[in-house]
Amino acid sequence: MSLSIYQRHLDNIPKQYRLLKLFRPPIYVIELSNNQLIAVCYYKDGSSKRYEIHADFSNRRLLFIDFSTATQAIVDLLYKFPKHSYGVSGIAVVNVSEELWDGLTPVETRMIIELTHVASSKARRSILCTEVRYQGQLMLLKEFG
Repeated sequence: MSLSIYQRHLDNIPKQYRLLKLFRPPIYVIELSNNQLIAVCYYKDGSSKRYEIHADFSNRRLLFIDFSTATQAIVDLLYKFPKHSYGVSGIAVVNVSEELWDGLTPVETRMIIELTHVASSKARRSILCTEVRYQGQLMLLKEFG
């Protein structure tokens, strides 16, 4: 089952990253909700690893009340996974599962992308492409590089 999930995410990589597909990068699927991060990393061999982190980075009104705390939570989460082999960059799919009053705002979407980029750099787990979803629906696809 993990192999088909891996392949589905790999197939959704933007066209400009076709070369990255050849390296079969790790794919981090991160569920974000109130003060909780759950991540599953899918690997090219079909295996996967799952970890969970709790931190005080949100409240009832705001998804993020503290950028530093949220960044550190993602760093701590990424540290739980092994480093990528041969410097291969990973892909992140961040899904906000928490129901928000007005949905996910563009500011929150941008903050998720920035948090993922900053945290992956601090954790030395390079993430080249971040896909942001709100309750499963694609919000924004942003590439870094």
